[in-house]
Amino acid sequence: ADSILFNKLAQRLIEVTDETKARGWDRPKPQECSNSVWSFATSGIVGSGQRALVCHVANRLEEDGGSFAAQFKTQELSNTAWASAVLLSKRGNEDEETIRREEVGDGTTSTAEEDDAVARILRCVASSLIGRTSEFKPQELSNSIWAMATVGFGTVDSQAANPHNGYIYIKSDSYEEDRDLVSRTLDAVARSAGSRLNRFRPQELNNLAWGFARLGHRGEAAQELVHGIGQELLKRKQYFKPQDIGTCLWSFAQMEYFDTEVFTVAASRLNRRYGRSFKPQECSNACWALATAGMVPKYTSAFDTTLLPAAERPSLDDIRDDPVTECFATAAAEIMRRPDEFKEQEIKDILWGFSRVEIRHPKLFKMVAEYLVGTDDTSEQGRGLGGFSPQGLGNLAWSFAKQAQLSSSVTGGARLHVGTSGRQAVYETSCLDFGEKQVNRLFARIAEEAINGKGGMERFSPQDLTNTCWSLAVLGLLHRGYFDAVKESVTRRLYKNFAMSEGKGSLYPLFKSQEIANLVWSYATLNVEAPEMIDIIADYTVTICSGDKQYDESSISRFFKRQELANLSWSLAVLQQYPPDLVALTYKGLLGSGGIEGVERLNRLYDDGGMQTQQIMTLFYVQMALDMEAPQLGLSLPNGFPDAWVETSSLFSNNDSTSSSLLEINSSRLQINIGKTLEKIGFEHVQEHIIGAEDIFSIHNHEIDTSSFPADFLSIDIANLEQKIGIEVDGPAHFINVLDDDSESSLLPRHLDKIDDGGGRSFKTKSNKVAWSFLNDGRRSVNGPTALKHRLLCHLGWCIVHCPFWEWQGLRGDVDAEEEYVKELLEEVIG
Repeated sequence: ADSILFNKLAQRLIEVTDETKARGWDRPKPQECSNSVWSFATSGIVGSGQRALVCHVANRLEEDGGSFAAQFKTQELSNTAWASAVLLSKRGNEDEETIRREEVGDGTTSTAEEDDAVARILRCVASSLIGRTSEFKPQELSNSIWAMATVGFGTVDSQAANPHNGYIYIKSDSYEEDRDLVSRTLDAVARSAGSRLNRFRPQELNNLAWGFARLGHRGEAAQELVHGIGQELLKRKQYFKPQDIGTCLWSFAQMEYFDTEVFTVAASRLNRRYGRSFKPQECSNACWALATAGMVPKYTSAFDTTLLPAAERPSLDDIRDDPVTECFATAAAEIMRRPDEFKEQEIKDILWGFSRVEIRHPKLFKMVAEYLVGTDDTSEQGRGLGGFSPQGLGNLAWSFAKQAQLSSSVTGGARLHVGTSGRQAVYETSCLDFGEKQVNRLFARIAEEAINGKGGMERFSPQDLTNTCWSLAVLGLLHRGYFDAVKESVTRRLYKNFAMSEGKGSLYPLFKSQEIANLVWSYATLNVEAPEMIDIIADYTVTICSGDKQYDESSISRFFKRQELANLSWSLAVLQQYPPDLVALTYKGLLGSGGIEGVERLNRLYDDGGMQTQQIMTLFYVQMALDMEAPQLGLSLPNGFPDAWVETSSLFSNNDSTSSSLLEINSSRLQINIGKTLEKIGFEHVQEHIIGAEDIFSIHNHEIDTSSFPADFLSIDIANLEQKIGIEVDGPAHFINVLDDDSESSLLPRHLDKIDDGGGRSFKTKSNKVAWSFLNDGRRSVNGPTALKHRLLCHLGWCIVHCPFWEWQGLRGDVDAEEEYVKELLEEVIG
C-alpha cells in the first residue's frame, strides 16, 4: 500500500463529506467510512492522514444524535472498532520526531485527538452492542470486544498514563461512565455469546476470552462464558492452534477459571513434537497460566541436573506421559534454542512459571543468566536488562532466588550436594546451579538497572521492591546502593501517603502486610540499618491496623498473618530498633490480650490451630532482646506460654532458609580442626555448649513453661565455661556477600592478611557428594542472625570472638600458622 496515496484519499474523503453536507447532497455511507478506516489498519499505514480520518469517522458517528451510527450494519461497526484499535496499537511504530513535527503544524490532527476519537468510536460500538447484541455474528462480537481490550477502554488504567508496561491505554475523561458502559456491554455479550459458543471459531473464542480477561470484567455471566469456552476447547481441542491455546490459558488464569481437565488438555497441545513451531508468546502464556492456576507437574525433579543424577530423574517417556511437565519442558527447550526471539516479559514469565510450580531447571536458569548479563570469563556483556519492566526485574530476581530455595524440597536417594540445610543449603545450591560469580554478577546487574533505569526507583511498585529485596536477602547478597535507594523511596512514599491522607480520615493502604514484613525482614537478614524507614513503617502499620479506633486482635488479623507478625518482630530485634507502638502491636497480634482464655479467639481470627514452633522460638529470642535492650517497653510473654499457643501438629524442626532460629548444633570439620589446635596451645574448652531457654528466662523471672520444647536455645561452637569465652566458627551461612562495596568494614573484626582469592568452585567430598567452596575474596559482612546472636551472648556475659571460614582456609593447613592464628584470636578477649 502507498502511504502517500492513502493519505490523499483520506483527505479527499473528508473534503467530499464536507462538500456534500454543505450542498445538502447524500454523504458517504457507513460502509464507505468503515471500509476506509479498515483499509488503513489492514495495510498498516499510520500518520497524519489516518489520524484525521479516524477523527472524521468519530465525528460522523455522533452526528444528529447518533442517527448516522444507527445506519451502520453490525459488521461495519465491528470493523470500525477493530481498525481503530489496530491503528492505535501501530502508532508506537511511528518515529516520535515525525509525530512531533506533524503536530506542530496548523490543521493537523494530534495523537491526543486521535485517542479521544477512538474512545468516542468505542462508546458508540459499545452502546450498539447493548441494544443489538443478537444481531452481531460471532466474529463481530469477538472483534469488537478485542478492540476495546486492546486499547484498555474503560479499564482502571485509562484514568492516567501508564508507561511502565507493554499495553496501550487511551486516557478517558469520563472513566466512571466508560467503566459502567463497558460492564453493561460485556454482560450483554456474555449472555448472547454463551448460548451460541458452538458457532464461534477457535480464534474467535480466544479473542473473546482475552478481551474479557484484559478488561478485568467479572460476574456470573462472564464466569459462565469462560466456563463455556473451556468446554468448547475440550470438545474441539484439535482445532485450536498454539496461539489460541496459549491465549485461552492466559485468559482463564486471569479470570480465575481453574478447571484441571481444561488446563491439562490445553497443555497437551503444547508439546515438544511441535515446539519449534510455537511462538515465544505462546510458550510464555502457557507457562504463566499453568503456574497461576496451580497446575503442578507430576515430575518436578525432571530437570534438576545439580541435585539428582540421571538415574534419579524421570525419563523422557515419563515426561511425555504428563502434559503439564512436557509443556514446561517444551518452553524451556525453545527459549534455550532461540533466546533472541523472546521478549523480556516472555523470558520473565517462563522463569517465573518454573519457580512458581517448584520445578528446578539449573541449565535453563544458568543459560538465561549468561545470556542476559554475560559472564566474567568472556568479554560478552549479554543482552542486558534494560528491556525488563519493574515487575519483570522483581519477578526475575524472585525466580532465581526461589530456584535455590527449592533445594530443600528435592527428594530422592542420591542428592549430590552436602548435607546442609537452611541458609547454607540455599547459598550452596545457587552456586552449584549457576556459579558464585555468575550469581553475584546477575544480581548486581539487576540492582544497578533498578537504580539507574529510566524512571528510577519510583517506577517500582511496593511488590516489585519487596520481591527484589527478598530475593537478595534469601541469597545473602547485599547491594548497598540498591538498599539505600529502596529505603529512601519507601520512606518518601509513606510520608507522601500520610500527607495526602490528611483531612480524609483514613490512610491509603499503600503497602500490603506481606510487603511490609518481607521488606523489613530483608533489611534485618542482610543487617542493613534503616532507622527512618522503620519509624515511618511503624507509624503506617499502626495507623492501618487502627483505622478510626484503637487497634485490637481483630483489626490486626485482618491485615497481618501470624508468620508476618513473627517475622516483623524478629526483624526489629535484629535491627535493634524497637518502635514502641509497633512492637506492642506485634505482641498483641501474636499473643492476644486475654491470656490463655484469648487463645481460641486468636485461632479463630487467624483460622489456624495456633502458633508454629518457629514462631514460638522467634518470640523467645525477641523477648530476650527486649529484656536486655528495651526493658522500658514493659512487654513480656504471658503466663502459660507457650503451651496454650502452640499448634499441636507443629514439629520442632525447620530447614527453611528464612528461619529465625539461632541454634546451630553441627560440628563442622572446620570447627573440629580449630578445636584440636586450641587443645595444642592449652586452651580448655567444650564443643557445642548449649544454653537452655529456662536458664535464660529464669534470670528475668519469667514464668514460662518450656518443658514441651527442647532445652536447647542458644549454642556456642567452642566455649571455655570458666572464663565464659566463646569462639564462633562462622561458615558461609553467617555472612552476606557485598556486591558493590570493597571496603573492609564489618561488624566483627577480621584478619585481613589471611584473606586470599581462592574458592569459587565445586568439589567432591569424601562421601562422593558435590559441594561448593565459596569465594575467599573478603567482600563479606556478617548477616543479621549472626549479629543478633552475638549481641545476645554478650548480654549473657560471654566474650565472643569469631573465626570466619575464609581466614582459616587461607592458612592452607600450615600447622604453625594455625596455632599463631588461634593465639591472636584469643588475645582479642584475653589480652
